[in-house]
Amino acid sequence: MNKPKYSQTTGIIITLVAGTIWGFTGTCSQFLFERYDATPLYMTNLRPLISGAILVVVAFVMHREELLSMLKNKRDLGMLIIFGLLGILFNQLSYLETIHYTNSGTATILQYIGPVLIMVVSCFMARRLPTKIELLAIVLAIVGTWLIATHGDFTSLYITTEGFVWGLLSAVAAVFYTMLPVNLIKKYGSIPVVGCGMVVAGIGLSFFNRFQGAPTNADSTFWIVFTIIVLIGTVVAYTAYLLGVSICGAVKASLIASIEPVSATLFMVLWLGEKFYAIDFVGFFCIFITVFLLARPEKKTNADSEAEPLSQ
Repeated sequence: MNKPKYSQTTGIIITLVAGTIWGFTGTCSQFLFERYDATPLYMTNLRPLISGAILVVVAFVMHREELLSMLKNKRDLGMLIIFGLLGILFNQLSYLETIHYTNSGTATILQYIGPVLIMVVSCFMARRLPTKIELLAIVLAIVGTWLIATHGDFTSLYITTEGFVWGLLSAVAAVFYTMLPVNLIKKYGSIPVVGCGMVVAGIGLSFFNRFQGAPTNADSTFWIVFTIIVLIGTVVAYTAYLLGVSICGAVKASLIASIEPVSATLFMVLWLGEKFYAIDFVGFFCIFITVFLLARPEKKTNADSEAEPLSQ
């Protein structure tokens, strides 16, 4: 069967839509935390379980052979479980906790320290020193994080200690999320791996949390927004991003999708009335520019780029 051909312009638009949706749903999570008494643990418990189930159904229909082959391979199944728990579960929980203690814009931009940490890990594994460009990215990430956390004041944190710690943990989680499934994705494709990984994450957390922390004041608005996060923010946006990758290429798509923190910040300011200061945007820019410094073809693989953004 011949696959439909799309123009580069179409691919760019599709990828922009995916990144914008991720930013919007980050703000949706902030809205739920502010309006209702839902906890990040509850959200992390429920969201990947539902999203993963939907993606597994999609994988069964479109990639049945790869899905069944992965589930029958004991070694790959073990790696899938590790990815689900240490990659997806850790990633989504730390991201939502950061939103809970700060806001969606700050949480999203702090997570973008992840590519810098991935570069550092890659240099260590390759037993080489960072290049000048990579060193510049490290410096910018450190400066940007410091500005966001302190507003230039060495004596105090502008954001809460909990928010700062969870933000750094979300960047560490991005390393696990991006690097752990690379070989699985190369072998079986993204949708079967991420779908099953999400189900593992949801089931794994259920043993410890048992869906505790459900909002006592949930109404129809809560469930509508939550449904948007699950269906639009995960299933639709992820599928759109993968289509963008297939049209534009992994490197260009990952750069285009980095509109996510911009989207999160704009929606947060316009919708929730959150205030930012000039120094915040300087810090945002320092971290944001590292994506462009590090997103070079020789430094990324298709699997890396495909796995990276679904943390939202």
